[in-house]
Amino acid sequence: NFWANSPFVLPKNEILAESEFAAPTITKLIPIPFSTSGAYVAYNVNPVADQFQRAFQTSTISNRLYSFFNKRWFFDQVLNDFLVRSFPRFGYEVSFEALDKGAIEILGPYGISYTFRRLAERISQLQSGFVEGRPSRPVRRAGISRPYYHYAFAM
Repeated sequence: NFWANSPFVLPKNEILAESEFAAPTITKLIPIPFSTSGAYVAYNVNPVADQFQRAFQTSTISNRLYSFFNKRWFFDQVLNDFLVRSFPRFGYEVSFEALDKGAIEILGPYGISYTFRRLAERISQLQSGFVEGRPSRPVRRAGISRPYYHYAFAM
């Protein structure tokens, strides 16, 4: 038999999915009086609301309130001018130009060539181009009589 091996859950292990069977009947009948009283109130208040609506439409104060709230408040214009247009500008000027483009130029081809150019200028300032005519003291003390060349010519 196929259904004989189906899992069985004890009533004490029952969860909320099947708690409708364990709830008392009075709990299940609570929505009925609330829904009928709501329908009764809606049916009886509707004519009174129509009279109030007519009085509201004909009074001067209500016309002023209606025209005040019905006017265009330009929220879309304010949001567009101050927020929507400023975010792309911020994204271009700060994120792209300053951070991305600046970092790429510093670390990229312009920055590397600039760095090597400055390094070569500083190294060339260290080199005087002067060739000494005599060997230095350690070479003279060692008794070596071969000609001494400047390091720039050896490179």
